[in-house]
Amino acid sequence: MGNPDIIKDAAAALVAISERGITVMQGWYDKDIKDCHVTLWDLGETDDNFSDDDAEGVTLSVQVTIFSKSDEIELAREIKAAMKESGFAFEGRNGDDSQPEDGIYMKAQRFSKFYESEA
Repeated sequence: MGNPDIIKDAAAALVAISERGITVMQGWYDKDIKDCHVTLWDLGETDDNFSDDDAEGVTLSVQVTIFSKSDEIELAREIKAAMKESGFAFEGRNGDDSQPEDGIYMKAQRFSKFYESEA
């Protein structure tokens, strides 16, 4: 397993989106980026699949958030499909996708991925 990197793996899963010119980056909303952008936020980890009191691996979680001036429903579907295709489990999305007062839509989805420990 080495040291799993959920941000690196999520960015790799979303390379087709970044290749279209949509910024995919670690961090949070950047008011200086005027176009649609996608942020990756590490939500932490949990030890999983215990046998003989030892974890057989770790599950890491990531939030993928779209910030845009329009409601990016199709982009959210594309992100979900790309993440699942890359071995991530879909954990859910935020329930409030309405347009905030500042005119920026925020659509957040959470994913997790299990990494086996090396023997």
